[in-house]
Amino acid sequence: MKNILWILLLVGVNIYADMNTTKKAMVEYQRGNTDEAVKLLAKSCDGGELHACVNLGFIYVRGLVVKKNFHKGYALLKKACDSNNSKGCIILGNSIIEEEGNLWYNFQKSKVPTQKDIKEHKKRRDMGIIYLEKACKSGSSAGCNNLGGAYWNYVQQNGGISKFPKLANKAFDALGKACDKKNLRSCMQLGYIYENMDKKHFSIASKFYKKACDIGYTKACDKYKRLHGSGY
Repeated sequence: MKNILWILLLVGVNIYADMNTTKKAMVEYQRGNTDEAVKLLAKSCDGGELHACVNLGFIYVRGLVVKKNFHKGYALLKKACDSNNSKGCIILGNSIIEEEGNLWYNFQKSKVPTQKDIKEHKKRRDMGIIYLEKACKSGSSAGCNNLGGAYWNYVQQNGGISKFPKLANKAFDALGKACDKKNLRSCMQLGYIYENMDKKHFSIASKFYKKACDIGYTKACDKYKRLHGSGY
């Protein structure tokens, strides 16, 4: 059994939001009562505590202390996302993209996709993108980081920037917004991306490494010093 306390902290729940249910769920788990803990989270979610919905949805889509149930997990996460909970949107978007990616990988091993298959795959994947976009537009740096990462992963896995320049620009835009909000991962990812293009982009890479350095990431400082010391 996975530690439900770890799950709650990972998703970022504010345990003070509902002391009478979410905290009790954590206590029940520590006593070994995982079923009761899940029931308490469900009760809290039904009562409108969105953090509980997010955590319970995460538990179901990952199959952490219950049998994996995507349909149930997605419904819980969507409930939170529809109420403008950015964490719910992020986990929902990532889960859809990940699950669709796994299904598509296995599908391609069994048959050659038709144009119709490709179109349906894109439609399903884009549902995940929509939820990440909502989180990003709400001002969530994590939402923008995940959105940019999703765009960039697709570009990398399907032919690169030359084939999908518009999607690449969307990735840079979303990651840039997150970096501006001092999201360390986004600053570092942009630094890596630009450094691995060509020397013409080293100055841009240097700029993003410096932003990550200013946030307090020592490795970024080393990368910035190396590029800056070479004139970039």
